[in-house]
Amino acid sequence: MKNKKPKIILAGGGTLGSVSPLLAVADRYQADYIFIGSKTGPERKLIEKKEMPFIKISSGKLRRYISWQNFVDFFKIILAFWQSIKILLKHRPDLVLTAGSFVAVPVVWAAWLLRVPVVVHQQDIQVGLANKLMAPFAKRITVTFEDQIKDFDHKKVIVTGNPVRTIKDDTRYKPIVVITGGGKGARSMNSFMAKFVPLLLERYEVHHVLGNSNWDQKLEYENYFPYKFISSGMLNLLSQADIIISRSGMSLITEAASLKKALVLIPIPDSHQEINAGFFAKHNAAVMVKQDSDQIMERYLEKLISNKDLRQGLGNNLYKLFPKNALNDYIILIDKIINS
Repeated sequence: MKNKKPKIILAGGGTLGSVSPLLAVADRYQADYIFIGSKTGPERKLIEKKEMPFIKISSGKLRRYISWQNFVDFFKIILAFWQSIKILLKHRPDLVLTAGSFVAVPVVWAAWLLRVPVVVHQQDIQVGLANKLMAPFAKRITVTFEDQIKDFDHKKVIVTGNPVRTIKDDTRYKPIVVITGGGKGARSMNSFMAKFVPLLLERYEVHHVLGNSNWDQKLEYENYFPYKFISSGMLNLLSQADIIISRSGMSLITEAASLKKALVLIPIPDSHQEINAGFFAKHNAAVMVKQDSDQIMERYLEKLISNKDLRQGLGNNLYKLFPKNALNDYIILIDKIINS
């Protein structure tokens, strides 16, 4: 093993939230990587930009409510399991690493069957169904915060924090606000935020990541810059922002924390994101606004725009919440597993 690079399979996708921590690790740890992702998710563009081999498999989602799609997706998961067996037998990886998502579930099951060690990373405050299905088959489970240990077999759990990509900021500062709904965008959030863009433009440039399917929602204002998708340069854009307005996925929250940015979180209604946002709001580390709460959003934005100390205070509190050295801890863990 000392004379050659280890082989590591990264599994995730459907959204970029489950992809970002994996790429952060891949940027720092020398290995031969293959990424297994979904057929239709936004991750493929990002992976191919990094010239990493990408293999798509079928993906299905098990919903916690009665739906005819559960019946169809059950067979998709079975197909994906056999596709994963074939991929693992062909490439013989030393490790499978995932940060969640249903596309990773059959990969992890196949790896367990073939005795390939698996590390499952839990980002969000609340454990999702995909990670619940993978956790029993993992050699190690890494978590973002110490409070999450109780959600798993404590013998498997290591608190690492959430890996975040290294930011090389060589840009000149200018006052901007970044609005993003994640890798796919968020149509309902875009509609909600459209009415506040003129207020933001009084002091800032506004950079808005709409999503590939939402280009019809772009606005026509001077100093308003819409994007379908940003495959590179997103971190540099975030590093310039005075205010970041986003959904409540843990990957973007972690990136904002590393940059000490003021964060306004608009969680997906009735989802685990509300728990994420509530956690950070409780610690005065972000502002949480429920979608379509117009008056609350306007009041918070006016305060943030006019009060630099408030912005800095939120950013500093956010930074302090996260464990440090997550990437180094991951590298130590991967070395330990592979060399054993």
